[in-house]
Amino acid sequence: MKVIHMIYHIARADLLERIRQYAFLIILGITMLAAYFFVPPVEARYVTLYLDEYRGVYNSAWIGSSVAISTTLFLALFGFYLVKNSIQRDEVTRVGQIIATTSVKKLYYLIGKWISNFAALSIIVFVVIVIALIMQWVRGEEMVVELWPLVSPFLFLTLPTMSIVAAMAVLFETRQALKGGLGNVIYFVLYLIFIASSRFMVFGPNVIISDMLKELTTIRPDFSGTYGLGIVFQETPLQLFEWHGVKWTGGLLQQQLSLFLFAFLLILVAVLLFHGFRDQAAKGRGKRKPFAEVTIDAKTHIDLDNAGVDLKGNYVRSDARVRMSALTSATVRDSFLSLVYAEWRLMMKSASLAWYVVAGILFVLCLVFPVTTSAQWMIWPITWIWPLVFWSGMGSRETRYQTQYLVASSPRFATRQLSAMWISGVMLTCITGGGVIIRMIMEGDPEYLMAFISAVILIPSLALASGVLTKTNRTFEVIYMIVWYLGPFNKIPYLDFLGTRLSEGGSLIPSLSYMLISSGLLMAAYVSRRRLAQTF
Repeated sequence: MKVIHMIYHIARADLLERIRQYAFLIILGITMLAAYFFVPPVEARYVTLYLDEYRGVYNSAWIGSSVAISTTLFLALFGFYLVKNSIQRDEVTRVGQIIATTSVKKLYYLIGKWISNFAALSIIVFVVIVIALIMQWVRGEEMVVELWPLVSPFLFLTLPTMSIVAAMAVLFETRQALKGGLGNVIYFVLYLIFIASSRFMVFGPNVIISDMLKELTTIRPDFSGTYGLGIVFQETPLQLFEWHGVKWTGGLLQQQLSLFLFAFLLILVAVLLFHGFRDQAAKGRGKRKPFAEVTIDAKTHIDLDNAGVDLKGNYVRSDARVRMSALTSATVRDSFLSLVYAEWRLMMKSASLAWYVVAGILFVLCLVFPVTTSAQWMIWPITWIWPLVFWSGMGSRETRYQTQYLVASSPRFATRQLSAMWISGVMLTCITGGGVIIRMIMEGDPEYLMAFISAVILIPSLALASGVLTKTNRTFEVIYMIVWYLGPFNKIPYLDFLGTRLSEGGSLIPSLSYMLISSGLLMAAYVSRRRLAQTF
């Protein structure tokens, strides 16, 4: 009972801290809005789940299953980034060092974090269930509500998947290499693999879709067996068929509930990888220097008033007074180029030799191959996903290291510091994509050059505005990876900010739109920083 009591209070405290944050309310609101669009109007030209030329009648079974599938795919991505900060929060607030002095074991601590993550995601899921119930009445094709067909897909598909997401968030936080942007990118790649292989996985959405396909095949023998997920626009109206839901047998329940066991195994792996907070507490104690009582002559030009540190950093005590006339005058450097150089060094200080090697290889490949080839072979898009972790630090670095008020007290803070940060981001974008721009100049293609310029302006602007407005680097990482995947990677119109569709007859209008969007983002960042500067 003592162990359960300990885990309960760890999970409860973390959950209460999480649901008070604006990020949780924002994700909750976005999910509720998304649940509305997951059930398209009858006359809508888009669908979220279709089987070749068919879709199900909007009864409880179809709405519950289709919304559960879409919610699972949605929260499997955004839910991870929402809950992946519980251990980091304890490190930043120094709560971890307090925990290190108690008898709380790593296993109990991580289980509590896992339960907290799962509870936060479950709250969102149960709100979506209520929205799905309301949407059946709103769409009005079938007014009779059957609770079990409506709720069961969430219980046996969405919630087990959320347990895996919650465990993955804990696992990624136990390793230093996976805590930051690299871990976010790795999880995004794993998410794409999950989406691509969902047709062959018995645990994912296929457990419901396979039953739909089976029932439609018995009704329509000419059915081809293909289906689609996500927001897909249809030119012709779909035919309707009635589906009554999955028959949840004992075997299916055992299969789906086994995901909780797999999530627990991930927590056990996290326990083996997690070093706890004792090392950090010991490192903090090791940095302290012993107190040494030293007498300093009153004629020394750096005298201390009763207590302080000497030139070697040791604690000293003196009865002397500070003589202000002996202090040297301060010199103020107001060089904007020095500020840009400082921002560049802060942004690139964590870049390793391997990162520069890969960036150099991509630079050469973009320089050697024609622009159209680089766009088609994804060399150009990959070149501009490589510096993601460095862009993401723009605008949020001061908040993460709690120096925002110190920086805000500097002259012309809102304009000079933001401008220097933005220019350093533009420099990084130009350097990593330098092979492309040199190739464009050699080929003399103004359309691709315009797309390049708009991307050079857009990426740092989005990174800077995301960091300033949300005070975290994860916002830009998530938004940019999704837009990059849908736009340059899948060449969806109006999201292809790199212009990879120009070889297929694309227009320059999106490039001009991206420049206007960049201006709006920079203005939003300036207004936010201006308000902070006005507090001084």
